[in-house]
Parts: sequence; C-alpha cells; structure tokens
Amino acid sequence: MKTYKRELAVLLILWLVYIVEVKDVAIIEILVWPVFSFAAAAFGFDQYSKLQQATKSSNRGNQRSSQRTGGEDKYPDLGDDK
Repeated sequence: MKTYKRELAVLLILWLVYIVEVKDVAIIEILVWPVFSFAAAAFGFDQYSKLQQATKSSNRGNQRSSQRTGGEDKYPDLGDDK
C-alpha cells in the first residue's frame, strides 16, 4: 500500500521554493521548519523501514537447522535409550 509521503514532501519543498520567490521573509520563517521536518521524516522513515526489511530478510538466510548434516538431531530425545 503506497502512502505518497515522499511525493508530498517533494511537492511541499517545490511549493516552498515558489513561496520564497513570491512572498515576504516573515512567512518563509514560519513555513520552513514544518516543511523540512515533514520532508526529513518522510524520507528518513522510508529509509529506516527499508533497512529493517533488509535486515529481516538477511537474518532469515543465516538461521541454522535443528538437524546436523550427519542426520543426527542436535538435541536427541534422552528417553530413547533401550
């Protein structure tokens, strides 16, 4: 499911560039922090989630089986001594 956070962040930055060219400095001082905070959060959270998914997928390949290559169980049932 796509949320379009990054696309909205790019649009907000482009809108801020337009505002810088057209409006007064006072309005820019008010708008710069929310726009850049949203953009940083949108791109930062996206990168963080991608790193978490990459870490999960790489850890799945490194898990060892509970059986040894010789066919012996790693933890044999101790009640089978007859």
